[in-house]
Amino acid sequence: MNPLDFSHFLLWTGDLCFVAGLTLMALISASAAAKIDAGARIPMQFGLNGQPTWTAPRRFALLFAPALAAGFGLLLTFLAHRVPTGQLTQEAVSLGTSRVFMAFAFVLAHLLHLAFAIKWLNKDKQR
Repeated sequence: MNPLDFSHFLLWTGDLCFVAGLTLMALISASAAAKIDAGARIPMQFGLNGQPTWTAPRRFALLFAPALAAGFGLLLTFLAHRVPTGQLTQEAVSLGTSRVFMAFAFVLAHLLHLAFAIKWLNKDKQR
């Protein structure tokens, strides 16, 4: 392997970020599950007035974003591993960077969604 071959670096960096992102999302969901009642319905989307537009059962809501991230991540992983290694092509760079940013974006979105949902559920309990 050529030490200047960045295609391997991009490939494994994307794999590492994908696995780390799914692991973080699982930990975030487990932490949120401990704070949410078993029978609660979790807001999935909020309107402009700050009220939920629709809710979902707890299990579905906690697993939705990780499952979506896993699906997109597996698709991009499949595509990334089909790129010939040993040459730094535009496709390799695009897939490598998109996998890293996608992992970060999914973790951030999941964290913010559950933070807002828990805040709303706690506020709703106080009423």
